[in-house]
Amino acid sequence: MTSLSTVDTKYVLAGTAAAGLLGYLAIKFFKKNAKTVDPGVVLLHHFPSTSTILSPSPFALKLLTFFRLTGIPYENDYDQPLGPKQKAPWIEIDGKAHTDSSFIIEYLTDYFKITLDEHLSEEERALGRVVQKTFEENTVYEWFFSTAKSISWIVRNLFLWSFKSRLGKNLKSHGMDKHSDEEIRHITEGDLQAISTILGDKHYILGDRPTSYDCALFGYLANIVYGLNPQSWPNIMLRDKFPNLVEYTDRLKAEFWSDWDELLTK
Repeated sequence: MTSLSTVDTKYVLAGTAAAGLLGYLAIKFFKKNAKTVDPGVVLLHHFPSTSTILSPSPFALKLLTFFRLTGIPYENDYDQPLGPKQKAPWIEIDGKAHTDSSFIIEYLTDYFKITLDEHLSEEERALGRVVQKTFEENTVYEWFFSTAKSISWIVRNLFLWSFKSRLGKNLKSHGMDKHSDEEIRHITEGDLQAISTILGDKHYILGDRPTSYDCALFGYLANIVYGLNPQSWPNIMLRDKFPNLVEYTDRLKAEFWSDWDELLTK
């Protein structure tokens, strides 16, 4: 019997594959209809929200949260979600394109003279980077590849082809296809345990003030807590074994996105 989480995953990935393919075709054939914004305003290209999450991409939600915390002016564009490197999200500002969420934050921090992380010591910055990269370069591929293995070969490869992005390419080059489902879950649990231990009972990941690393961590955790089916294994693992990470996610959502539900209905 097919589990509820498997059914949910099939619909999510099949829909994402279709959206990726449409986005790819849109970039190729409809550039002339590109949206424009005023100078100094960021145009954020990504996929639209679902019924439960502002963005199904941890990297886009990371940027959205960074914009919310820093007051950076931006507009969303869902017509061209894939950028010059066939990656989402990406931005344009003053007519120039920028890709990769981390590079985008670095560029905009300099462009807008953002001081969000200025209070951090070198050691804190190093710890923040370790936390961020653990999720973005490791954990995300673990649970995603595990769930992707449950869908059909056609849908999986359509997804990989349509995105032609770091995620699509790295799902296999990362070596996740060499692990069993049990091994992937074990690795994921180890990552979550490490982050849970670092967070402890702190308000934010590095102390009592929010940083860009909180934006990255929230983007990932929110996609598990609110984006995945409650019966999916990442959601169950997070809620059963790491309640402080769930509380952290709920807390940041309440603080940074008090209008979350309202935005989902727009």
